[in-house]
Amino acid sequence: MFIEARFGRRLSPLQQADVLAALSLDGENAAAFMTSFAAEFGVDLTGYEPRFHHRDEQRLLRPGWPFPAPHLFGLRLPIAVSTLANAAQTGRWPVTYPVLSVAASRQWLNAPLILFGLPVLAALVIAVLRWI
Repeated sequence: MFIEARFGRRLSPLQQADVLAALSLDGENAAAFMTSFAAEFGVDLTGYEPRFHHRDEQRLLRPGWPFPAPHLFGLRLPIAVSTLANAAQTGRWPVTYPVLSVAASRQWLNAPLILFGLPVLAALVIAVLRWI
C-alpha cells in the first residue's frame, strides 16, 4: 500500500521481487524512496548500503557518460517487497551485505588514451586513406 500510495499503481508479483527496478528508481530518487519508507515505518537504515541496490545519479562529467555506470562489483541486490515488510516489522534493515573490497580506479588511463591514442589512430586512418 505504501508503494501504491506513492506511485499510484500496484506492482505485479514479479515486480514485487525488485521494487527499485520496477519503479525505475536510481540515485537520488531511490535514496528519497528509502528515506521516506524509513520515516513512515520507523526503520533504522544504519546497515543499509545503497551502492549494492542502485546506481548513483548520472553526472554529465562522469567517465562513460551517457552510458550508466556499472553497479558496484558488477552486483546489484534487488529490494523485494518482502524485504521492505521485514524491515517495517523489525524496525531495522534486515539485509547482511558481503564484505568486498573496492579495486583501485584506473580512470587515469582515460587521459593518455585520449591525448595520445586518438591522434595516433587518426594519423593511421589518414595514412591508410591516402595509400588507398
